[in-house]
Amino acid sequence: MTPQCRPVRSGNIARCFLLSVVTLSLGYLGVSVFGSTQEVISFNRIIEHLKSQQAVIGTFTRFPMSDLDFLVIDTQYTNFDIEAIRRTMSRLRASNEPPSFTPIVRIPDLGRNTPQGLVAQLLDAGVTGIMFPNIETADQARTAIGSMRFQTANQTQPEGLRHTTVGSAPTYWSITDDDYRRTADVWPLNPSGQLVALLQIESLRAVEQLDEILAVPGIGVIFLGPTDLASSIGTDNANDPQVEVLVQQVLRACLATGIPCGYPIVATSLEMARLQTTRRLNEGFSVLAVMTVSP
Repeated sequence: MTPQCRPVRSGNIARCFLLSVVTLSLGYLGVSVFGSTQEVISFNRIIEHLKSQQAVIGTFTRFPMSDLDFLVIDTQYTNFDIEAIRRTMSRLRASNEPPSFTPIVRIPDLGRNTPQGLVAQLLDAGVTGIMFPNIETADQARTAIGSMRFQTANQTQPEGLRHTTVGSAPTYWSITDDDYRRTADVWPLNPSGQLVALLQIESLRAVEQLDEILAVPGIGVIFLGPTDLASSIGTDNANDPQVEVLVQQVLRACLATGIPCGYPIVATSLEMARLQTTRRLNEGFSVLAVMTVSP
């Protein structure tokens, strides 16, 4: 059964319930020019918004919604099934057209140290954002970024670990193989890149190693995991003041280095989602995954 969505408009922010999910969108730019000599059609809404310093709003779901900026297909706690992901990716295309939002996949925990195989399959299927859970070291961050880059000669660091084939990704985004190869690199390391790496900071160890992690080139977004962060300091309350201290520490480091910082909004009502979203945007977060749950 197709979920029903009821939009509610207020100002320039569109809000909408999808079952228990609240999603918000703050605008979209479809075409961008990279450099002075070559025009490239953009197919990553997150990158377009971050380039123009707009907030990026999405959620975790497998249902297409055109009024948000990204969807996260979550495989962190399930068996990785690339065929199921391909079916979901196909469903996200409306009228056989590429989606306007950015499809992201959060990979399983087991792929944290050697994500190359999983990431290659996802990128070949047309995914343009990878969320890497529980990154705790600079080496893990470098491997994550490298897994999204083609292996090429004379390459900037981190070196690419992705095989040279493109799979069905160009067809999915309705572009040529050559155009895909030219743009299938991580932004902002490659200013023309259309792939975004979201690295999750979810433990005290990660916070302690944060400066080294942030020094790795190619990070698109640092995305906090407050629930796991809470567990790492011995509490089951993601809203514990000690957790918030760590959240703000990560945010300050991201703002200082110019790396966008993301946060999950989990609220028990539409009004609470609105208030929390406004608060986090005002603090300096630029990427939010907004969800509601039953109280």
